[in-house]
Amino acid sequence: MKPPRLKRLLQNLALSAVSLLLCVGLLELVLRWCGFGNVEIYEPDPKLFWKLKPQQDCYTKVDRKPVHINAHGIRGPEFPAIKPPNTIRILCLGDSRTFGWGLSEPETYSGVLARLAQQIAGTKSRVEVINAGVNAWSYPQMLAYFRDTGLQFGPDIVILGGANFWTQFSEQSSADFVKKFMTRVRLKNFLRRFAVYHYVVEVKLNEFYSRYRTKFIPVDPELDTLFKDQQRKDPDAVFRGAIEELCRLALSHGVKPLLLYLPALDDLNAPKPSRDLVVKTAVSRALNVPLTDPTPEIAPRGISLYLDHDPVHLNAEGNRIIARKLSASITNWVSP
Repeated sequence: MKPPRLKRLLQNLALSAVSLLLCVGLLELVLRWCGFGNVEIYEPDPKLFWKLKPQQDCYTKVDRKPVHINAHGIRGPEFPAIKPPNTIRILCLGDSRTFGWGLSEPETYSGVLARLAQQIAGTKSRVEVINAGVNAWSYPQMLAYFRDTGLQFGPDIVILGGANFWTQFSEQSSADFVKKFMTRVRLKNFLRRFAVYHYVVEVKLNEFYSRYRTKFIPVDPELDTLFKDQQRKDPDAVFRGAIEELCRLALSHGVKPLLLYLPALDDLNAPKPSRDLVVKTAVSRALNVPLTDPTPEIAPRGISLYLDHDPVHLNAEGNRIIARKLSASITNWVSP
């Protein structure tokens, strides 16, 4: 190829690249103006695998509700790590249903519970409800968080909500798996900073995204490779063990544990109870720990209590029902 011709080719390629970058940049600005992007960012963690990055103001991926992540990496207002005198602290653990998928902080059951519990406590004590829910966490992750971080806040009550049923995210995972997943978390965090990724991948290609995600995150624990023999004999042993250990740890530190079952829409009229309810019922009976099940209050209203086109996450009214059930369960623990 002659030098002048090569020069023109390189110039055309450079012009095309610049034009493409300008178009992508313009699309990024337009999508941000339309409300996409600025979703929550996570940090890689060798024990928890992922956790919320502290000190960020963002929006929920669904319905664009405002989110503040405080200095402790927890959704909600700032609070001192050491519990002040005359304070009752309630620590809520869970996944996206506790975090408040598609909800503002006051709409989550943690936010509503804080107001209801304060009414019960009266003026004698101040009630703090800490919403430590993190999207997609499993029970082993919650156990590790409660042991290493949650107990440091001095909670009087710990409420264990729903979780994802996968076992790979456990302290028993191999160092190689942990290292590879840390890279995935960093990559996804980089991509989630762009509105184009949010719009194209997590909105328009949501079904494809979900299918691709399951290739390296086994949603069905029976397909998980970490505990092959145990999964065949007792697929829920990992989760039951983590819940039971968390409750025992709480009791040994003078913290009152409360198990919370959060039904999905398909669970309301299912012929048999969900695996989550079966596991928590077994732990509740074994350790004499209270279990709150709002199914009787949610079932009659069904789909009207869930987010649009989402059979898993309860809407604001559904969360108010959860909070009222919880406040009734803890009345004797917070009343003067």
